[in-house]
Amino acid sequence: MIDPKLAALQTQLPVLPGYSFQIDKFRSNERKSHAFDYCNGVAVFKGEAPGIGGAPLPGQEQNKIHTSLDVYPHSNLMGENIPAWVAFDRKVLRFYAYFQEAVHERREEKYRIRRHADAMDSVNIYFYLEDDSVHVSEPKTPNSGIPQGTLIRRHRIPKATSEISQHYTVSDFNVKKEVTFYSRTFKIVGCDDFTRGFLASVGIIAPENGEFPADPYETQRNEMLSRMKATRPSIPNFSLKKFLENDRRVLRFYCVWDDSNSVFGDLRHMVVHYYLSDDTIEIRESIPANSGRESNTLFLRRCKLPKRPHAARVNGRSVKDNPEDYFTERDFMIGGVLHLYGRPFVICDCDEFTKTFYRENYGVEVFDPVRIDMYDEDPNALPFFEAQAAAVGAAAGNAGEPSAPLIGNEPPAKKDFKKLVLYDGVKLRFLARLDSNKQVDRDRKFVITLHLADDTISVFEPRARNSGILGGKFLEQRRIKKPNSAHFYDSKDFFVGGELVFYQHHFVITGADEYAVKFMDLNPQIFPGHKRSMN
Repeated sequence: MIDPKLAALQTQLPVLPGYSFQIDKFRSNERKSHAFDYCNGVAVFKGEAPGIGGAPLPGQEQNKIHTSLDVYPHSNLMGENIPAWVAFDRKVLRFYAYFQEAVHERREEKYRIRRHADAMDSVNIYFYLEDDSVHVSEPKTPNSGIPQGTLIRRHRIPKATSEISQHYTVSDFNVKKEVTFYSRTFKIVGCDDFTRGFLASVGIIAPENGEFPADPYETQRNEMLSRMKATRPSIPNFSLKKFLENDRRVLRFYCVWDDSNSVFGDLRHMVVHYYLSDDTIEIRESIPANSGRESNTLFLRRCKLPKRPHAARVNGRSVKDNPEDYFTERDFMIGGVLHLYGRPFVICDCDEFTKTFYRENYGVEVFDPVRIDMYDEDPNALPFFEAQAAAVGAAAGNAGEPSAPLIGNEPPAKKDFKKLVLYDGVKLRFLARLDSNKQVDRDRKFVITLHLADDTISVFEPRARNSGILGGKFLEQRRIKKPNSAHFYDSKDFFVGGELVFYQHHFVITGADEYAVKFMDLNPQIFPGHKRSMN
């Protein structure tokens, strides 16, 4: 009996090709299968899709399309209906292979074998069980000159000899088989243990891992090198051993060079670097800011430093090198004097790595640094910070309080808010010169600025043409203590003819600008020295 709904539907459709259908065939499967589908959010192609009504297409019965799902053993715990991308997630088969590459326009090498003696470094073929994709990679060899790395990116590789759309499956891979990917043939030599166990579970017996063939050019080159080593005596390469053991290990020494006897010389601070890898020496100069010297700190380029440079060449001919004629790490010690190209360098100190090196290799336990200030103009003067600490400690001891040095731990000075309000923005400028025994320093002029609100002082040196001195900022604005005293400089110390000592630099005030003179005339109570100088 015909369903009344189907009969009503038939009467409503127009009598046109494609709009009418036979009721007796309506109950049969006339659907057309789709060739594209989505798997885990990724569009995939279903090459095994049948025709209309589920009937196989021409050629599908004779050449049945096999997939990896036909041979994969599913887990009993998962069930038979678990998809492959879930059952075989992160399960990859790995095969070791090699391929032969032709070499053109070379007489000694016609072809090369792309392989490695270690199976882990050979060409690796990865087969992903979840989607039958293949990835081929070759480990990179340093300085080989051959593009290496990923040879084929991961995707499903079609078979070139297949008449229909067929890709490689797990049954196409096994030890001692050959696979051709895009006109390049790979010979499988072995596989790992997981791959061998999986192939056995699906009924495929994997033979034992084979050996890679030898490369003709590599064999010829190894024979040539062996003959060369047999003809010449074997000399141990101590230089290479020393380089590998001491690469990037550098000894650092802090030295001084007293060049004050020359016309424009002074005390020069040097840093000597000794490279343990090849016994070379590099010297750099520590140039303070606004010192008048060039900013290039390189004093001696890295090289082997001879002890007697004049003996290196005789009558224009080079003399054979003797290791004892060059400086080594045994010649460096704190307190020693090194004559580097006629310049006496006094080693004053070294860094912690250098101390550890000499302690471990030479058994030196005591490292007494040499005081650099003993080479200054006044050998009896203490360093500035030590003098301040001693003075403050003595003052504290006289007051019945425990003496303690204030180096790096000095309490901040209390601000005078009344003075800060009265003299905010008042700056008095004084002209000064250096009282020094050096001729080059006598002609230098300085502008000393007194900030009256907080008694801070800044020093500026005007630039003079053809003087050899750069000039510019000489001293940053700050409060300055008097030498051998716990008190700071203030307005009472500033007057024409007054002497100021800033960090062992002796200044003599020779003048002041018009504003400073008028201000000192109107405020004699805070500038008593100016009143005495005028009288």
